Amino acid sequence: MPALSEYLGGLLAEITNARLQADLESARIAQLYASHPLLQHMPVPRFRLPNVSLDLPVAVERIDPPPVSTPDPAELVAVQQRIEGIIEQQLTQLKLLLAPILQKRLTESLNRLFESLQVARGISVSDAIKVSDEAAGGAIEAIRAASKDPATVDPAFELSLRRQFAAEFLTLEPPPPRVQVLVVTAQLKEIAPPASLTRIHLTISEEGVEWTQTNPSDASSKTLLPE
Repeated sequence: MPALSEYLGGLLAEITNARLQADLESARIAQLYASHPLLQHMPVPRFRLPNVSLDLPVAVERIDPPPVSTPDPAELVAVQQRIEGIIEQQLTQLKLLLAPILQKRLTESLNRLFESLQVARGISVSDAIKVSDEAAGGAIEAIRAASKDPATVDPAFELSLRRQFAAEFLTLEPPPPRVQVLVVTAQLKEIAPPASLTRIHLTISEEGVEWTQTNPSDASSKTLLPE
């Protein structure tokens, strides 16, 4: 019984492999065309999968919630270090320097927030957003106090700082519940009535990428870019 993410991911991988097999066959046919005196002047056929529509019946067997556990202390330390790095970067951009008393107050505030997370039994999205807002508010307050002109800290700066903080704190959120599904045809046929099945409608659009090397003498310049 697979998880829904594993089932959909496997289907997408199979479709990608189908495109791979088609391209390999196109390459083989291209060699045949090149070696044939009449075919070598004709276009080589190549098939693509611009759109693939899937209608997938599944039955939800159960939902496995993530285990409730306290956050990893090492991960909390890493997030706090990244938060402090963001603050230092913003201060550098604004050409500001926190006075020792302001720096001490901000550090103590961040320490209290992360100590509260250490004893928490799991971190929800609302918890992460709340702590992020408190940390960002403390940082903005310290930066305003360090600035001679409060207008230096404009709304755009505050929004950028809050977004950066939120991105870091949301990494502490536990993984979402796993949805376990039945997908085998024989199992689905035993489920009655058919209306109780969940149907997933997917339309997949193909977007190819190709290797491009901007500097022929530098292998590190080789990157994948859209066709």
